[in-house]
Amino acid sequence: MAYLQREDNPGAAHYQLTPPRTTIGRAQNNDIVLDGDMRVSRHHARLEFNDGQWVIVDSRSANGTMVNGQRITTHSLKSGDRIRVGGTPLVFVPVADPLATVSEEEPPADDAKRPVLSEREREILTLVGAGRTDREIASELFISVATVRSHLDRIRDKSGCRRRPELTRLAMELDIR
Repeated sequence: MAYLQREDNPGAAHYQLTPPRTTIGRAQNNDIVLDGDMRVSRHHARLEFNDGQWVIVDSRSANGTMVNGQRITTHSLKSGDRIRVGGTPLVFVPVADPLATVSEEEPPADDAKRPVLSEREREILTLVGAGRTDREIASELFISVATVRSHLDRIRDKSGCRRRPELTRLAMELDIR
């Protein structure tokens, strides 16, 4: 589970995020109601939990949604990201699963340099290696283009490959087909 903490009042209760979607706005039918801030739209933004990651999506709000000082339409959240909804400052806090199983196995020495990719990341890398565009990948996997790009960002972070040809080479090196 994850939550949003009010940055302007750290002692205040935090807002729990509930998969698959948590909505934020001034209207009472939102999951997180910020009715004291008139800069918050009635249905300001939503947080979506996709493939193990929270993504914030602005709902075409009048004053926009900011993450780390940048206005966004969609943004994959990382621990400590600072979010501003209207005039309300929030911090994204992911909480590790306390019951998660910890593996003590270490990868073999020759695999130590290879990035560890999730099954979905491997699927996306396969399609990149086949020359598909982000839009084609999204269509084939029934996910949004933003989710494809979020996965590509994580693959880039894990592998250090920045350009598409490097990702194609990585797919061949990892023998992903």
